[in-house]
Amino acid sequence: MKQILLVTEPTEAPGLCAILRGINPDVQVDVVSTLNDLEAATINPAADLRVITFLTGVIVPAEILQRLPGPAYNFHPGPPNIRGLFPAVYALYEGHDTFGVTAHEVAPEIDSGPIVAVLRTEISLHIDRLALETMSRDLLTDLFTTLAPGLMMIEAPLAACDEMWSGTRHTRTDFEALCTMPHDVDDAEFRRRYRAIHEGPDHALKLTRFGRTFSMDPAPASGPVVKGGKAVD
Repeated sequence: MKQILLVTEPTEAPGLCAILRGINPDVQVDVVSTLNDLEAATINPAADLRVITFLTGVIVPAEILQRLPGPAYNFHPGPPNIRGLFPAVYALYEGHDTFGVTAHEVAPEIDSGPIVAVLRTEISLHIDRLALETMSRDLLTDLFTTLAPGLMMIEAPLAACDEMWSGTRHTRTDFEALCTMPHDVDDAEFRRRYRAIHEGPDHALKLTRFGRTFSMDPAPASGPVVKGGKAVD
């Protein structure tokens, strides 16, 4: 029996599974959300297994890719020119007027495998991070729905398109650096970072001075304020 192994978060799984099963209910669709579960599910992969990753922090290791019978596919929540983590953040920080999402073969190097499809849209210069990340998820679901019939044809790989990866691949270290404001930050740079990152608690802008790190509290109606602090390890 053909099998799709979907690597995603539990909140995403029901909708994606419904899309796939609506095309062919005879294909077995299984879901995993951790690397350990992915490892266990691919120890002895069947000849008709396909792995798809969608909005997950799980990175498929090279050793798993090597034992799969065919290419795995990932849905990247950004366009080919914004690689790595948090593409919406960098689109806002760099002032892009277009955005998009990308479907591609998974390769050992993150965001480097052949691209099979890209979906783009114009974005407002006033859009914020929450709205852009919501738009990104909706675009990814649309792209997944479009490609689902081909993804279900496990015996044949999806054809690559002419799109190419470009730009810097952003890491968590890069993101943390963007969250940490320089001591001499001016008003324009502060506003760029505030628009891109917005407020915490998980992704707050912060400033390190005098051996302490000060994080931004949620803004009152009058605008953003920075107060409080925590000891630096």
